[in-house]
Amino acid sequence: MANLLQKAIALAVKAHRDGEDPPGEPYIIHVMRVMLAVSQADDAHQNERLRCVAMLHDTLERGGLTPGDLRKAGMPKDVVRAIKLLTHEEGVSYADYVVAMKRNPLAVAVKLADLLDNADLRRVTFRPDKAKKDIPRLVRLAASYKFLTGQMSEKAYRKIMKQGES
Repeated sequence: MANLLQKAIALAVKAHRDGEDPPGEPYIIHVMRVMLAVSQADDAHQNERLRCVAMLHDTLERGGLTPGDLRKAGMPKDVVRAIKLLTHEEGVSYADYVVAMKRNPLAVAVKLADLLDNADLRRVTFRPDKAKKDIPRLVRLAASYKFLTGQMSEKAYRKIMKQGES
């Protein structure tokens, strides 16, 4: 019988089998980098859940799975809850999405790893001919990281995010 992490990996591979990351590599590579980045927890039980959340963090938003699919596959409630918080729902501002996850340690740990991977200058999307679109994305990544790590207040974060919307 597969353990929890093996189930999460199998689900992620299936959900992202056709996905591609902007540099042209399979999307599952991004997910695996995020999982490896959070794999440092000392508590083995917490580490397994954290790695499951990391592997599955984009399966609802980009992989076509539902919370029911995750539960049916045996994912614990706290893992599913964190994954739901990591899913940016249509019609919800990015600031509201990030602020909502702030109290969930699993979601925050994975989001921080996701932000760092997305902001890695070796892979970041920045096109001089589309700077007006790409610059706000880079500001969003940096401001979200600062907010989630406690280096920026919610008020300052929301102000920066509002400026990026205009």
